[in-house]
Amino acid sequence: MRWKWLTQDKILSWDISHRKNMNMMCCLLCYANHDSHSHLFFECKFSTQVWLMVRQKVGMDSVQPKWDDIVKWLLDRSKSNSAADYVARLLVAASAYLIWQERNARLFKNQLRPPETISEIIIQQVRYKLMGAKLKNCDNVRRLLGDWEIKGTELQDDGG
Repeated sequence: MRWKWLTQDKILSWDISHRKNMNMMCCLLCYANHDSHSHLFFECKFSTQVWLMVRQKVGMDSVQPKWDDIVKWLLDRSKSNSAADYVARLLVAASAYLIWQERNARLFKNQLRPPETISEIIIQQVRYKLMGAKLKNCDNVRRLLGDWEIKGTELQDDGG
């Protein structure tokens, strides 16, 4: 999967006249490496902490904090219509988006939030998305919504 997000690994590949002092920059989340895609998603100490806090919520406990491992897990379930796999896709998307957002907040606004806060926001965003989702009315979905502490969501009749 190719990303168009501008991380330092892309900038460093540009002509020297365009990158000026980019060699001095490091990951704004962990301060230990350049924010390449693989580092930022999810090998950075900060994003690894976030991933380890949220992954169990969707049954991805065994999925290591490496982008390729996460994508492989999702691709293995890409044809699935199960609500659980839908929620896992939501969680991965929210995780990537909020880690990227945190990186940009640090870069452009000098605002810092800890991994625990980012994890809570990810869970909250997935919950909000689930509250508005039209899901089949069945035991598995009702159980899943209960796990996410969602009550009173309108479910579609399963036709049975």
